[in-house]
Amino acid sequence: MVMRGSSGKAHNTHAYGSRIGYGIFHLLIRATGPIPAYLLLAFILPYYLLIRTSARRSVYYYLRHRFPDQGRIRRLLTAAYYLYQFGKVLIDQAAMGILDRDCFHVEFPGRENLYNLAQKRSGMVLLTTHAGNWQTAMATMDHIGTRVNLLFNIANDEGRHFFDLAGERDRFHFIPPSGFLGGMVEATNALKAGEVVAIMGDRAWGAKTMEMEFFGEKAAFPITPYYLVAATGADLVVTLTVRTGRLSFNIGASHISSDRDWTQVPREEAVKTLMQRYVACLEEYLEKNPYMWFNFFDFWGANKKEIA
Repeated sequence: MVMRGSSGKAHNTHAYGSRIGYGIFHLLIRATGPIPAYLLLAFILPYYLLIRTSARRSVYYYLRHRFPDQGRIRRLLTAAYYLYQFGKVLIDQAAMGILDRDCFHVEFPGRENLYNLAQKRSGMVLLTTHAGNWQTAMATMDHIGTRVNLLFNIANDEGRHFFDLAGERDRFHFIPPSGFLGGMVEATNALKAGEVVAIMGDRAWGAKTMEMEFFGEKAAFPITPYYLVAATGADLVVTLTVRTGRLSFNIGASHISSDRDWTQVPREEAVKTLMQRYVACLEEYLEKNPYMWFNFFDFWGANKKEIA
């Protein structure tokens, strides 16, 4: 298993694992499918939970907020289950790129609405999250009818995403957040051209943030998605993906900007209001799917103590 997490103000990403580890799982999936990979995952999970203590600490940041009343032993058991769910998502993510798409069951009840929004050619910000297999949503963008731009920092992960495993990286245009003005100019131009820009709502990558109440404590969320909507008038759609079983997913899509012309609203008010709507969507999602959010760093940043 390879676990990904982040730490530090800029949320620099660290990987627990290696390309060799990825390669072993990929070979197993190619040869036998995902089930043996799930079994292998169960054998190596204790290493990350009991020996690789940095991995355990990284998941505790979220678990402490989501389950604040848990004692030490129960939290350790919860962390084991949580890590196993994350590992299965990673295996499914790899399998999406390796196996034939007919092997997957994807429910996407909002697909037609998303397509219709894209055909308006007014631009769309697709707000994604490190929830479930978020790349499942990206894999369904084949027939959206316009170019999809991904404002993601994946330069150090080549070969690890379904884009690469399926040989489909060219289907998307990648805008690096480390580029000029954080990629804002390129993203703005894409939206004005009527294209889609997909961007993470729960990872700042060094961009400006605004604090919101999130599971009982202030947390910093990036303002970039909402600024783009306020500046261009693009639609804002939140996508949240749930793993519902082996190679089975459900994609939810919520159009949270439909009630106003956000270019006519004071910029700070627009950003704050739209961010509050996203955070409400995320909290509702996590109330129903508490083990499906995978942001492995101190997202709240207020408690700097080491967590045993």
